[in-house]
Amino acid sequence: MATKKKKNDGSGIQQAAGLIRYFDEESEDSWKISPAQVYLACIGLGGFFYLVNQGVIQAIWGLIS
Repeated sequence: MATKKKKNDGSGIQQAAGLIRYFDEESEDSWKISPAQVYLACIGLGGFFYLVNQGVIQAIWGLIS
């Protein structure tokens, strides 16, 4: 008996949720975020929260105001 191989055309839970159609449509005027920008944002936020935790930001804010 030969078994018929199922064609993988995006059927299943992804298509039922509309994910295939959503990710196939990419807008030309959408923002493009590179991996370097993500790394820079994470490092910047981490550094900011580290300085807040150490009291550096509060000290600078006290000098300004």
